Amino acid sequence: MTTITGNLLKRKITLSGNTKKDAAKVSQFMLDILKRHRNIWRKELDQWQSARLTRYALENPSNWLLQEVYDDIMLDGLLTGITENRTYRSTNKDYIIVDENGIKQDKETAFITKKSWFEDFIRYAHETAYYGTGVIFLNNVQNGEIKSVQLVPRGNVIPETKTIVTGTDGTSGFSYSDFPNYLIEVQMYNALGLLEKAAPYTILKRHSWASWDEFEELFGIPIRIAKIASQSDDVKKEVASWLEEMGSSTYGVFPLGTEVEIKENSKSDAFQVFFQKLQALNDELSILVLHQTMTTQNGSSKSQGEVHENTLKELVYSDEKKILAILNDKLLPAMRFFGYAIPENYKIAVSQTKDPEKQMLIDDMLLRNGYILKQSYLEDTYGSEIEHTPTPGTPQKQGKP
Repeated sequence: MTTITGNLLKRKITLSGNTKKDAAKVSQFMLDILKRHRNIWRKELDQWQSARLTRYALENPSNWLLQEVYDDIMLDGLLTGITENRTYRSTNKDYIIVDENGIKQDKETAFITKKSWFEDFIRYAHETAYYGTGVIFLNNVQNGEIKSVQLVPRGNVIPETKTIVTGTDGTSGFSYSDFPNYLIEVQMYNALGLLEKAAPYTILKRHSWASWDEFEELFGIPIRIAKIASQSDDVKKEVASWLEEMGSSTYGVFPLGTEVEIKENSKSDAFQVFFQKLQALNDELSILVLHQTMTTQNGSSKSQGEVHENTLKELVYSDEKKILAILNDKLLPAMRFFGYAIPENYKIAVSQTKDPEKQMLIDDMLLRNGYILKQSYLEDTYGSEIEHTPTPGTPQKQGKP
């Protein structure tokens, strides 16, 4: 059972005058406190299906049940690894602000470079690929500068009605679309995310792990049978206790006349039933999230690995375009609203990192053909500080050996 409490607002919220940029007032109107007591019991397939039914309901759709399923299945190690693998390929890029000609503008880029709130915004935006539509609250704006952002609990967001609900029935809440500069809706692909499809694979994995664990208890350790001549119940109990106390020990002390027999499992390959099922489920999860398997598991050949790597690059490129669309269409207008001096024709872009070895060959060819490279370009590309660039035709001083 999930319990949600908060300040229920049913009246129209308006901001005017000096309060229109007051994030604290918006925060007070939005909700006092949103507390969720998560249900940490393991989710099963029937709960996943029930959560989907409430999420797809035509009247009063609810999102909190499905989000609890998502939180539960993200305890899976492989699912955590492949989703973070994909997310890092977007969050680890260098984002810059460029003018209409695509030239980096250092002053404006400083607004987002090495800012924790901007890093959090990108991560929250990208995670909507898995969790579905999210709403990011610019909850701390001071003197026209964003200090931090906060993700509105996903279970309280109903994207179909543009509503943040404060009750589990989905009928109480307010429209976040009334505050586009404070509450920014982000969605990479669809409203429910990839975890809707990943849930059954992850739940079935748990079943296989549990069955494998039972198999190990039954057949992993050889069975020890003690045969005794005495029919006394006391003697039987005593010998049984000695067998128990042996544990994993290779020896034991028994009364004279006791015969100990060890029965080993003859079906040593039976574990393959569970192992192969787990492997198949892991492959399905990798294909779902990364569209291939070989970047997370051992590949069979270099050529196949290159094909899989190229497939992942296409996926990452698609993610990059989606992230940039969100940043330029929604975040930049909000930044301008709060007072950031960013011209309307400027936009956020990804810095194109050059491979030094490949770039060196290109630059060498340009120099051989008489082209002059700028000092700033050389420093940015190769990370070397250059005191000055030589004039063409001027002999260079040789350093001392």
